[in-house]
Amino acid sequence: MEYILKPDSKIAKLFSDKTRQKIIELLAEKEMTNTQLASQLKLSKPTLSHHLKLLADSKIIRISKVDHESHGIPMKYYSLSPELITATGEKKINEEVKKELFNSLFGGQTREELGDKVSLVFLRLLKSSIIESGIELDRPMYHAGYNLGKNVFSKQIKTSEFDSVIKEIADIWSKLKLGKVEQIGKDRIRVRDCYQCHKMPDIGKPLCPSDEGIIAGILDTVLGKSHSVREVKCWGTGYDYCEFEIRVDSHAYDRHVHA
Repeated sequence: MEYILKPDSKIAKLFSDKTRQKIIELLAEKEMTNTQLASQLKLSKPTLSHHLKLLADSKIIRISKVDHESHGIPMKYYSLSPELITATGEKKINEEVKKELFNSLFGGQTREELGDKVSLVFLRLLKSSIIESGIELDRPMYHAGYNLGKNVFSKQIKTSEFDSVIKEIADIWSKLKLGKVEQIGKDRIRVRDCYQCHKMPDIGKPLCPSDEGIIAGILDTVLGKSHSVREVKCWGTGYDYCEFEIRVDSHAYDRHVHA
């Protein structure tokens, strides 16, 4: 099992202990009491309590609920905190399903009765709820976007010159109603009416990491060079548009997935 966390040397140290690794693996499957954990790990309760306190103090785990047994002793249940994301990397989407979705994306319809239009207001509420939950999704969303850019969107690009590629990206964004893209400089593009963040509140951080990834995935694949794509302006930082800075990067951008 792989754990995706904000970089933190203290957390990295906590994860170096095999007992704490096992606690997290167990809690990734379901919430458990300290009695259940002690039994599974064959640890004394004082030893287990020491490990649980370290993990709870670092907000890796939390007490999810407290039940009271018949004799009145509280029974605490532990679970992983929302800030911790687990990913197995084992589940893959069937190739035929991906092919069908790809064909629908650029011409076709997935749902027979309701069509493929979805309320952006609902998507805004969903995104807001994720943000409020405290889950840090920037890195996995960038990675997912990069894979889409590399394996799906890049196949729609017919040119291999930077300015022309940006124009084709603008056409794709327009066709899929993702926003209105314009190149505003040698290394910048601006997006208005963004499908992800339009009308979202200023929360002090950009909200479109998956778009960073898609753009980088397209550029890297089509142009054969590594690019750093960074959202520098966004509704989430107080602007009424998105702006992405694009630079050729001879060193792999630390969020790239070259799979």
